[in-house]
Amino acid sequence: MKKLHTKMNEYLANQMVGFIKLHNLHWYVQGKGFFVLHEKFEELYDESAQIIDDVAERLLAVGEKPVASLKKALELATLAELDDKFISSEDAIVALYKDVEFWIDASKEMVTLAEEAKDVSTADLFTGYITSYEKLLWMLKAYQA
Repeated sequence: MKKLHTKMNEYLANQMVGFIKLHNLHWYVQGKGFFVLHEKFEELYDESAQIIDDVAERLLAVGEKPVASLKKALELATLAELDDKFISSEDAIVALYKDVEFWIDASKEMVTLAEEAKDVSTADLFTGYITSYEKLLWMLKAYQA
């Protein structure tokens, strides 16, 4: 159970970094896809905010303490940040694509750990994230085609 909760906090920390990263893409994206991507990045950081809240509240529900500071989040996070500079729409899609693959893998790991711990509710939470991220990956592939 302890490994599950530790990894949940790592996932939470990575979501916090991802939340800021999506803002970075929202603000700095340039090029032909600007209008579409600018809106999409806003939609995605709103979804990320909900994931942050859901994971933190799940940790609290099982008697654990969620990471709640940027300092601690940066210590735990493994997701790379972006520099504050303009990015082409093509490069923004590549960056997002890599992160979505990261989230699919991380969510699958969480489901495995939750199932091992017999924590059905946590497994269900992260299974929903897998479904959402896989759909986003499909959409990104279609956008790039």
